Amino acid sequence: QDRTKNCPPQQFFTPSRSPPRVTMSAAAARRRKQLAAKKSAEEAQTPLTIRLTNLLAENEDSAAYEALQLAHSQVRRLISSDKGDEGAELAYDVSLQFLSHGRVSVASQLLALLAEVLMEVPIETTSSWVEKITIIDTNYKKALEPMKASQPNEYDRLMRLHYNFLKKIVKWSADWGTIKFGDLKCHSLLGEQCWLISSTAPSDEEDEDEEGFGKESLRAECIMHLALAEQPQRIGELLAGLPAPTQEEEKMGRGGGTAAERDCFLTRAIVVFIAMENLRDANILTKHFMEEIDTRNHKKLAKSYMNKNDGMAPTHVIFCCMLLRICEKDRAGPLFQWLLRSFAVDLAKFRPDLKVYTTKIGRVYFGIQPPPSMMNMMENMMAMMAGGGMMAPGMAGM
Repeated sequence: QDRTKNCPPQQFFTPSRSPPRVTMSAAAARRRKQLAAKKSAEEAQTPLTIRLTNLLAENEDSAAYEALQLAHSQVRRLISSDKGDEGAELAYDVSLQFLSHGRVSVASQLLALLAEVLMEVPIETTSSWVEKITIIDTNYKKALEPMKASQPNEYDRLMRLHYNFLKKIVKWSADWGTIKFGDLKCHSLLGEQCWLISSTAPSDEEDEDEEGFGKESLRAECIMHLALAEQPQRIGELLAGLPAPTQEEEKMGRGGGTAAERDCFLTRAIVVFIAMENLRDANILTKHFMEEIDTRNHKKLAKSYMNKNDGMAPTHVIFCCMLLRICEKDRAGPLFQWLLRSFAVDLAKFRPDLKVYTTKIGRVYFGIQPPPSMMNMMENMMAMMAGGGMMAPGMAGM
């Protein structure tokens, strides 16, 4: 019997072979990918971005400020529509556009708005946003560099505005991040900005505005932020570029002056590290300073520290070494208080003052409670470390 009689005829057809695959050359594949990317970018263009691009292409001041007002109003509109994340992203993107066209002044105004948006929305401090801030910092300084020689006054003004922006960013990272005093990278950016501004700043005595933009205050603030950024190596690099003490600066009484700036900054950094309970980096910096920067005989310096009759003042590096060893011991409160008394003359000359830091060290390591009058100063110090704008008198740039 024929079993195939009632079977569907298609079951007896031989399947046709697939047509041969046509391969694309590498060049054609790249071209196809580029066209697809271009099409995607064109589709992503909104009327707003098209208008901003056209305004910036005009290369006129009036067009740049029109673009700024357009971006500013759109960012505020997004925030009022509960789209704060989009508003922050827009402010970031347009700021980069301004900087790419060399429009630093208008970019600084939009960056001020970005800092406000990050705080107001609020937006969480994430690694992605910290990377965005880093990109802004790099592009801002790159766009500003041509003005350094041609427009020095405008250069200084815009550098100060960027300092203010980074200070707000540090506060945002402290308020909406996971690190108590703010993101380490944000502190590092602000510290580097302080040092850059100090290179052209007048001395504290000549700072007529008294806004903390004197050379010494800026450098002191730089050291503090780099310590909070846990950057002992970078602090060492900066100290290595400063002159060693003169004979006059090593004499007892120092002729009424202070020790060498280099040594004072070492002490400031070590005290901040220890106050923040970071003995690791305090030891790294001290070791680096003694082995790579300071060429003096440290055994002689240690012996001289205890000798009041050799005509030499106590040295900062030995004070820092002793402070570290004492803080590593238990029940060493009396030794700590003796060390502060032995170095009291030099500590009293620090501007800005270091007393709030040494007071915190006494409380944290030895249980020495500060007097009530010091509590407000300590609270101001903590707020200032996290980028706060208000601080106690005499503490600017600590």
